Amino acid sequence: MTVEFHVTGAHADTRVPGAHSPSVAERLRPFHELPIRGEWGNAIAALTHAALFVGAVWSWSAGWWPVTVILWCLIAWMNHAALTRLHEAAHGMLSRLGWLSEAQGIVIGTLALTPLSVYRYVHARHHACLGRPHDPEFWPYNLPGSPRWLRLTYAWAELLVGWALTPALYSVRTAAAWKHIARRQRTRLAWEWLLLAAFWIGVVWAVDALGWWEWFLVGFIAPAWLAGTMQTIRKFTEHLGMFGEGIIAMTRTVIYSGRCGKAASSSQRHVEHHATHHRYARIPYYVLPEATDIMYEDAPGGRTFPNHWRAMLDMLPHLLDPRLGAQWKN
Repeated sequence: MTVEFHVTGAHADTRVPGAHSPSVAERLRPFHELPIRGEWGNAIAALTHAALFVGAVWSWSAGWWPVTVILWCLIAWMNHAALTRLHEAAHGMLSRLGWLSEAQGIVIGTLALTPLSVYRYVHARHHACLGRPHDPEFWPYNLPGSPRWLRLTYAWAELLVGWALTPALYSVRTAAAWKHIARRQRTRLAWEWLLLAAFWIGVVWAVDALGWWEWFLVGFIAPAWLAGTMQTIRKFTEHLGMFGEGIIAMTRTVIYSGRCGKAASSSQRHVEHHATHHRYARIPYYVLPEATDIMYEDAPGGRTFPNHWRAMLDMLPHLLDPRLGAQWKN
């Protein structure tokens, strides 16, 4: 069963504004009734991931380091795709079977150093408080009182070592909000933290005992580092430097038109249709492009881009002074 998080107390902000006319909501209503797809795709992705890991280790051992570098890029892409599946699991949308969605989310979260329940809690707060001071995914960029040096330092730390730093932030922010979390949900969080600690203690022990540190660094750490940077760039591209009111004005959405772009988007579960997801989080990923077309008919001033490069170029100047949220205009 999917665990829903409810924030109480001073941090229980209302939903971010961004509602649309009844006609758009009515047109999108059938999308919520579509079935969840992707069980076989998830299995194929896991097998491909494992094969690429073995290939990276083998090519490195054989001295074919150019092949290893290529495989690192492919594994990083697959790692990022796995993070989009963790995102789907957090919304209870990874599988038609609730228990399978939860199980896959727990496995991915443990491997990604971010327990599913931690990600679910932080991401729910992100949806509820998009860009505002209580949005934990964008600390400290959403705090007008934070010094520029802190925001710059943390932004570049996320870009360089986000694979480890961002999961740590998620757990710290969740622990800091402990009193606002229901007791039953605290129990689930504690068990998943214990599972993560036990798993990685076991992995480090086994790697050390078997003398596999070189393979571990080649097969896991190097592509994880690349994937962490990809994830941070995507996160910044979605929201950094946006100062509007509401979902549309706070989000960059990428809409590909070519076949290659659409294929790449599908492999990442159309995560770049980001404003649509924020507004209608229960729409299955495979219809997000169609839903985006409908939603933006009612939002002519929305920021859309034909590809990630254009969206990134719009975001990059804001890395000199990382901020977001309407509170910076006051």
